[in-house]
Amino acid sequence: MDAHELPLEDLISSARYQRYRAAARGDTARAARLYMWNCDLSAAYWPSIALVEVAIRNAIDMQLCSHLGVTRDDGWHTDVLADHPRIHLAPKECEKVKKSIEAFDRRNNPPGQPRSVEPTGGDIVADLSLGFWVSLVGEGIPRQQANIYDYFQKLWRPFLYKAFPHYEPGLTSAGPLRNRLRTFELLRNRIAHHEHVFTLNPNHNVDNIIALAGCINPDLADYIQSTQQVTAVASRYGRYVLQQSSE
Repeated sequence: MDAHELPLEDLISSARYQRYRAAARGDTARAARLYMWNCDLSAAYWPSIALVEVAIRNAIDMQLCSHLGVTRDDGWHTDVLADHPRIHLAPKECEKVKKSIEAFDRRNNPPGQPRSVEPTGGDIVADLSLGFWVSLVGEGIPRQQANIYDYFQKLWRPFLYKAFPHYEPGLTSAGPLRNRLRTFELLRNRIAHHEHVFTLNPNHNVDNIIALAGCINPDLADYIQSTQQVTAVASRYGRYVLQQSSE
């Protein structure tokens, strides 16, 4: 069965399919092939994204724990929610930590009873979204509350830069890394929500993923560069979607 024989418009909704139909200029068969190629392209990105996303959160987690002098099993989450925390996270980030703890309690502790099982640091780290970790490399909320939420001055420069030991600007500037992380997050979230990625430049995104990996561990960057399948899938666009001759 060819892709255009599937009732894609009914299966994925007219609103979602319209973008593909428009890109194919109304050619139904081409729109169907474009949708399937977009699925293949998304799948090709995923192994690299999974490796780098977990590496990012673990690298940041290690530095938070090291700065506070706690084990990764105990975690830093109780400190940031304390009445007098040693690390000040903005209310938005604190709320995400609270929700992670609440989600853990729903899974592990009967409601209305004293907590019998405490979450480990690993439980919280695994539950927090990529957006949380990216936000810690962000600006925070400068010029409020005596600058306690200025993440560059309070997190990045004192210790968080160590999470990315091969990032060239180091503690002097988080801006370029911040931009790379946000580009990575955009791509990751589009794929996770089954949205279109065919409008994004695959070469740029692959280079960005490899560069982020290299900021943490050059061997990881080399591995991704040698194994990623995005370039191969992207090269099939003309032959598969446009049905161009390979000659």
